[in-house]
Amino acid sequence: MVNDKKYSGVFTLLLTPFNTNGAIDWAGYDRYVDWQLEAGPHGLFSVCGSSEMAWLSLSERLKLAKQAAARAGNTPVLATANVHPQSYWHKEELKRMSDTGVSGIVLVPPDKMGTDQQQLENYLRELAESSELPVFLYEWPQNQPNLIEADVWGRLSEISSIKGIKDTTCTMEDIQHKISRSAGNTTIFQANTPFLLDAVKQGAGGIMATITAAFNESVLDFWKEATVNPDSRHSSELHQQLVLLDSVQRFAYPATAKHLASLQGIPMSSYCRWPVELSREAAKAVEVFYESYHVWKRNLI
Repeated sequence: MVNDKKYSGVFTLLLTPFNTNGAIDWAGYDRYVDWQLEAGPHGLFSVCGSSEMAWLSLSERLKLAKQAAARAGNTPVLATANVHPQSYWHKEELKRMSDTGVSGIVLVPPDKMGTDQQQLENYLRELAESSELPVFLYEWPQNQPNLIEADVWGRLSEISSIKGIKDTTCTMEDIQHKISRSAGNTTIFQANTPFLLDAVKQGAGGIMATITAAFNESVLDFWKEATVNPDSRHSSELHQQLVLLDSVQRFAYPATAKHLASLQGIPMSSYCRWPVELSREAAKAVEVFYESYHVWKRNLI
């Protein structure tokens, strides 16, 4: 049965294109956002880990969110609103991000706060209750420890402003715990690709995964099939292709995703502020995947 929640389905993670001098390619970003929107995602995640938000200034993050929101029309746009390393500044950051025109804001566990889950719960509760926009939580791996315990999530999901969580636990046991403790109309968005089909079968209501950053249309094909016929052969085959993509992208993400976008006619340098470089091996792996995927699709006809 297709999930009918307002905030559910495939939310595409947006990359940040850079010029080779390290400056953001703003015109390229607009072209890229328009290309992502053409596939018809259920939402966009405009300032996220894939956007290299840890290496962006606040003014850059705000502008990325504002431009995505302006182009998205009725498609919801989310953006992380507490990236600043000092948590005392996060209410102001949240306010400024909320003024960009985004549909919802995302909160991540601040670095090291996850060692005290009660402190983390209190912190997230206070920020969520101060937000005038819908709130989503994100277990961002670049802040450690990044996980929100299932019981903590269960209590936070009872807050009316909180609509979902991007789960990055990457085990079916923990994914099931999150799903079982979800209150109200909240959505568990899945970030892990290998367990993606199992998570959908267990009730995950959406996808926010790195595979969306440059292969959004195929993720949407998977979502449409898996939410209606999760046990079908086609669901399984689509999932297999996405797992292959996930494995290839890990060579040098997000540079690999930028290269994949360029193979599809979206001019984008593989340059990243994230300290990764696209090696010849990584580029070749992406190219082989892209070629083999189209061979697989042709054989379906």
